[in-house]
Amino acid sequence: MTEVILLEAAGSFTHVAVRGKLDAAGVGEVDVRLTSQTVSRRKPAIIDLGDVGFIASLGIGMLVAIARSMRGHGAGLVVVAGSTPVRSVLEMANIGHLVPLAATRDEALEMLGIA
Repeated sequence: MTEVILLEAAGSFTHVAVRGKLDAAGVGEVDVRLTSQTVSRRKPAIIDLGDVGFIASLGIGMLVAIARSMRGHGAGLVVVAGSTPVRSVLEMANIGHLVPLAATRDEALEMLGIA
């Protein structure tokens, strides 16, 4: 089971975590909730993937779609992936120009200009 957990919904940003796998089934389970927790709030967001054990192309596509929507609302998005295998996959997919990758929450806040 893959889930989205709202960690913080501060006045200036949102921080959510995804736990599980972002394969076809996992993306189907979390896509709408993750989008509503990030894009719908129309403020900068952090998506923490530290507890995601696997990410497939559908998961990458979901992150790109969220990042583009966030950009359309003038809100930034940073993905926290530490030094996990998921981060390696995201780096190999070269999505860093659309979705900045951070190692920690504090680094993500700094990248968003909030820290």
